[in-house]
Amino acid sequence: MILAGDVGGTKTRLAFYQLEEGRMIQQQTDTFVSRDYSCLEEVVQIFINKYEVSVTKSCFGVPGPVINGEAKATKLPWHFKEEQISRDLNIPTVKLVNDLVATAAAVPHLMPEDLFVLHEGEPLDSNIENQQHNSSKRLEKREATIGVLAPGTGLGQAFLYTNSGQRYIMASEGGHADFAPTTEIEVELFQYLKSKYSHVSYDRILSGPGLVNIYTFLKERGFAPETPELNKRLREEDPGRVITSKGKTGEYELCAKALDIFASILGAQAGNLVLTLMTTEGVYLGGGIPAGIHKKLADGTAVNSYLNKGRLSYLVKNTPLYIILDDHAALLGAAYLASEL
Repeated sequence: MILAGDVGGTKTRLAFYQLEEGRMIQQQTDTFVSRDYSCLEEVVQIFINKYEVSVTKSCFGVPGPVINGEAKATKLPWHFKEEQISRDLNIPTVKLVNDLVATAAAVPHLMPEDLFVLHEGEPLDSNIENQQHNSSKRLEKREATIGVLAPGTGLGQAFLYTNSGQRYIMASEGGHADFAPTTEIEVELFQYLKSKYSHVSYDRILSGPGLVNIYTFLKERGFAPETPELNKRLREEDPGRVITSKGKTGEYELCAKALDIFASILGAQAGNLVLTLMTTEGVYLGGGIPAGIHKKLADGTAVNSYLNKGRLSYLVKNTPLYIILDDHAALLGAAYLASEL
């Protein structure tokens, strides 16, 4: 049996998979609150004992860079080591990968119904200048590259490159790259965050906590009043979820504007991926946040920022932009990676 894991700062998901006729079939799946446990081994042992399953191969997508089979979670006090997990849990083969590597590994196996198309992509105009035309011809000869961008507890990124049918997945910590504001209100947001943090990255904005940062900035800036009812909910519930849900309905102006800014910056960073590694076969937005606000992201705010890339806008215009709707994509990818061990 294959064991796949999607480890996050908020929750950890585990699932058993079987490979049948080239397709992964998901079996039992459980979700755990990560901070309720001292380490990954504790969670996995509980899961294995519950279903009394013998595991031969496993792969865990973890939140942070994996170096020589070892990783430290960026927003969770867990330390991962392949050899220790294998020894402690009696699993013969254990692989650790960045959580976005697991998501990227799932992309080739997703069905059309697992995706929401934000921007279909358009063929490059044959009448563009010669330099651009030659560039497009070179792009047509390049092997396929896609990008994955996933805001959750933090902001994850990864890239999948295909060469002669062989797939290579590259982890990235680009979510911690410097935030580059593109509008006046984003400049003000940057200045506000700079007064709070020594380094302002996209992760400080394009994440659950980042959405709260945007909301707090707007509130302190006096953009709109915060009602007592909203204040109560923000204190008693997950503030990111409250802002998201109320932003989608437009019930509260502060929440709606926070979601607008979030969508715009997310679109801009997705466009940045196209230019950074020529991910012209597509950019995929993963994680629970994009899937939960896919109708909001489809209102044009995100796509307008995605396409606004100046002289090289034509490259982004040609590149599809998708939302991954399958909430178990990272588990699926981890299962396929485990099967290849």
